[in-house]
Amino acid sequence: MKPHHLQSRAHTLAASLAAVFLSFTLTGAPAQAASTDTAAKQATAYVGLGDSYAAGTGGGPSAPPCFQSAAAYPTLLGGTNLGCFGAGTTDAAVIATNNAALLAGAGELSLTVGGNDVGTGAVAAACVPDPVGSACAAAVGNAQAALTLLPAKVAALVTYLRSLAPSADVVVTGYPRLFTITGTMPPRQQLLAATFNSMADALNAAIAAGARAAGARYVDVTQRFLDHGIGSDNPWINFDGNVLNPDTFHPNAAGYNNGYRTAVNAALKR
Repeated sequence: MKPHHLQSRAHTLAASLAAVFLSFTLTGAPAQAASTDTAAKQATAYVGLGDSYAAGTGGGPSAPPCFQSAAAYPTLLGGTNLGCFGAGTTDAAVIATNNAALLAGAGELSLTVGGNDVGTGAVAAACVPDPVGSACAAAVGNAQAALTLLPAKVAALVTYLRSLAPSADVVVTGYPRLFTITGTMPPRQQLLAATFNSMADALNAAIAAGARAAGARYVDVTQRFLDHGIGSDNPWINFDGNVLNPDTFHPNAAGYNNGYRTAVNAALKR
């Protein structure tokens, strides 16, 4: 699965950046993005922002609304974890706004976001039960359409974060392929795996385009997760077949430590 028109013309991207940037400055804070006064007043060298992959969901004990775990890569790297389950680019901007004092003192900032913007949860809900059904095809089609808008959203978010953290070195991560496809997989699971892995590639391409458009470094984690997807002998991704389980399709503690922590650490040259 490939996104259509992923690399838009320069003037179209610039217009989209302006529109999305304006929306970030005007959007109110959702309840799950609320920060504590204490956190907002603490200066820190490194801050991690983004969705459930930044929060560390799946890495160990966690609780709503943000499902943060001690295995989150920002926490493992000694930073402040502002990741939150379900966050998209606009939510990440709101969380950053709520923690402006914190970001003002940041020297390093990482961002993992984009999956929720394109509806990966809807794809999982539709495709896990029936990877060949019409509902799955429709969800994938919707995700493909949303991917065309993602580079501008990511670029605008990075630009906004830089306005809040002008001294920070900003890196933007991608996502792993969820499956390691083997010949022993049932045919339907192989089809599901191929759909999800292709979506991960397209999603990463869109995120990378947005990061680079804003002058941020893109951190690829795909290679680090090779041979550690669902279906491998040593999976770093949780999967019990229950799409209502928040841990499903998220890294486990080994995935966050060996995959994300090492990749982000190297990118930040720490």
